[in-house]
Amino acid sequence: MALRRRGRLALGVACAVLLIASAITVRLVLTWDPRGPDVKDTRACPGSNVSLAEVTGHFGLVIPPDATDVRFSSDLHPFFGEYSLRLSFQTTTSGLRAFLDRSGLSTSGTEDEADTEPAPLDGPSCGFGSASFHAPRYYGGERPSEGGPTQRQAAVDRRDAAHLRVVVSAMDL
Repeated sequence: MALRRRGRLALGVACAVLLIASAITVRLVLTWDPRGPDVKDTRACPGSNVSLAEVTGHFGLVIPPDATDVRFSSDLHPFFGEYSLRLSFQTTTSGLRAFLDRSGLSTSGTEDEADTEPAPLDGPSCGFGSASFHAPRYYGGERPSEGGPTQRQAAVDRRDAAHLRVVVSAMDL
């Protein structure tokens, strides 16, 4: 009798342990975030999972040293390894020129002329977007990278020449 009781008790304990392990496994699977933890940078929008240095390096973008009000939203796809970036900052005319030159962003037309075919470009959801720009100037183009081509564009609001607003969008194609 005592042997049967011990067997039932052991079976009950094994079932309870299995039930608890199953519940923990289900909870982990349902709450698993494949994109990883948010970036711990005060300039990052919630949900950004790649550091600013890593994502700008991937896209060959060099933020000017005089940039202020920097905000960004970044993502690295967990399965495909594709990067995307939305970046917003303010800079001076010389900072803009340095950014465009070092980042290899091309212009179409003269410095004073606005593009006639603006591409849709929005800034970080937690920051300043280009929707309220007045006659923005667009820069951009594709750039080959190790993982394949990338699309990069920048919109510049020149309303305040001392504090130019730049919104950059970049993504792997």
